[in-house]
Amino acid sequence: MKPAVIFDFNGTMVFDGIYHEQAWKEFSKALRKEPFTDEEMQMMHGKPNVKIIEYLKPDVTFEEANKLSEAKEALYREIALQAGTQYHLVDGLEDFLNKLHDLNIPMNIASASILANINFFIDVFRLDRWFDPQKIVYDDNTYENKIAMFKKAAANIRCDIQDCYVFEDSITGIRCAHEAKAKGIIVITQSNTADFPGVIKTIEDYLAMDEICALLK
Repeated sequence: MKPAVIFDFNGTMVFDGIYHEQAWKEFSKALRKEPFTDEEMQMMHGKPNVKIIEYLKPDVTFEEANKLSEAKEALYREIALQAGTQYHLVDGLEDFLNKLHDLNIPMNIASASILANINFFIDVFRLDRWFDPQKIVYDDNTYENKIAMFKKAAANIRCDIQDCYVFEDSITGIRCAHEAKAKGIIVITQSNTADFPGVIKTIEDYLAMDEICALLK
């Protein structure tokens, strides 16, 4: 059976961690009078916004958490746009996506981002060149964790998660992809995560396109 590919987005398709961290630190300072520490930020990677907001404000209501989530992401989008041309898809990714498209390999995105951000990414990066926006999985408060999101992303393109290769960057995402029983995990990182179960390759960008494609069997 032909393989399929599921991408995480933030940190995997675009290196925007510094913009998210800046937004979260400012947001944390507004909510609890002190910014996130670097250690706290590491703990939050890959978690849905509502879970992070509950950490910052344990007594928050569901409705308030959603409003705060939207406000934080609006701040992120503002910061990202201010970065200008520094805010771009990871090097080599456009050519890689074109290659996968030419090979008729099914692709989808499973992201912890909210819908407003997904629409922002689609517009800014023209993601509809490769992905059906209606099939992208995002944080709509119905998923317990990334495991469920990966499985839904696979189902949306009529694939079994066991036939899917997952591209991820966070430790939480790697573990969830493995628990979801993805066929293989390719990690976008500059650190050593090769020892994590399920990881078949670590890369820093997508420039070695043919080498990456050779893994998708």
